Amino acid sequence: MKLKNPIDIALIGTGFRSQTVYRSLFAPLRARGVRLVAVCDPVRENADAYAKSVGVPAYYSLKELVRDRLMEAAIVCAPVDLHHAISCYLSVNKIHSLVETSMASCLTQAQDMARVARANHVVMRIGDQFFRLPFQRIGQQIERSGFLGPMNRVISTFDHTGFHNNSCWIMFFRSYPEWGQSMEHTMPTVPHRFRNSRHITSEMFHANFFQFPGGRMVIDMTGNVKGMLGRQPRPGYTQFEGQRGTYTWRAAGRWNGPLHRGEGEVLYCSDDALENSSIADTVYPLVFAQENEYMKSLHVNLPIGKLEFINPFYGPVREPEDMLDYYHAAVAEHVLEFAAVIRGEATSEYTDEDSIMAMMMDVASRESILREGARVKLPLEGRLESEELTLAALRQKYGVDALDPEAMMDIAVPRG
Repeated sequence: MKLKNPIDIALIGTGFRSQTVYRSLFAPLRARGVRLVAVCDPVRENADAYAKSVGVPAYYSLKELVRDRLMEAAIVCAPVDLHHAISCYLSVNKIHSLVETSMASCLTQAQDMARVARANHVVMRIGDQFFRLPFQRIGQQIERSGFLGPMNRVISTFDHTGFHNNSCWIMFFRSYPEWGQSMEHTMPTVPHRFRNSRHITSEMFHANFFQFPGGRMVIDMTGNVKGMLGRQPRPGYTQFEGQRGTYTWRAAGRWNGPLHRGEGEVLYCSDDALENSSIADTVYPLVFAQENEYMKSLHVNLPIGKLEFINPFYGPVREPEDMLDYYHAAVAEHVLEFAAVIRGEATSEYTDEDSIMAMMMDVASRESILREGARVKLPLEGRLESEELTLAALRQKYGVDALDPEAMMDIAVPRG
């Protein structure tokens, strides 16, 4: 996809994710009509270094950036606690926003972000790339093909619970869950560090259960998605269970950074197998094609035909601006779709309503844990203890009402 009418965007926040993921996206995005024109971060040295690396001006005040009006839209890659304030401020100023995950710190903020955007007639989307990853795309194709019959259960271990995976299950089942149920377990560990900044002495395990319409079920659990202490690394192990077979995807080795390398297959029970042991008697491997570290495609050859994911940001070596690995390509894809929606050249595959439901699923998990593992009906309604606790914690942390964008902006961003 290439925009017929290019669009200028700004990047708000130049921290770890902007440095490790977004920086490499702007050349291929520019070639497709999405042009980075400014970056903004209150930490001057971060903003200056990042701006120099991508060749655009640096701003240290969001209010100054908005006043100068260099862009029509912005990518918000700031701490989650600030997503609500920044997105609402941009919406009120008629600037479209693509917000990194998780959507917000609490459901009340998330719903307010969508409300303010709609009231100001701007596009606000949440940039979740996990359902766009190759193995999820292949799973979606298998489910829609009917090859394994209805696929009514997903078991995911050591991938990523919470907002990311909630989005995956919404997109896989193409519906919203009816209830959620969760438990957690914390155990002490020997002191250890992560990214040289966090000193950790315990580890938490989460298990989330969601029922979707038609009796379809997700069991989603993890204890350590980074593979620390020898735990299973990403992408963990995910099993999509159909009525006559299974699609599986798992980590191909130990933790190896952002590529999250995996392997998988489709296991199929023929009519003969179903009449005897019911053990899958045909295996169709997933084939990962790459050049250097850049994924070209992922496919599986089934009797019904070839199901394939093609990296939309893979190009020949003579076009290095197109060379993105599949993880980064999935992020670039949602940025490009966001821009195309603003231009009226596409519709959103993943809407703000979908994002709010993913947030509701996350909050339902918190509620269930507070209620000692009870089922929580979705969509959420009424008083939510976890919301009150989250808002109280944010007020204690920042000294202001976390639902007041102006107050949070004064804390997060220096006045212009």
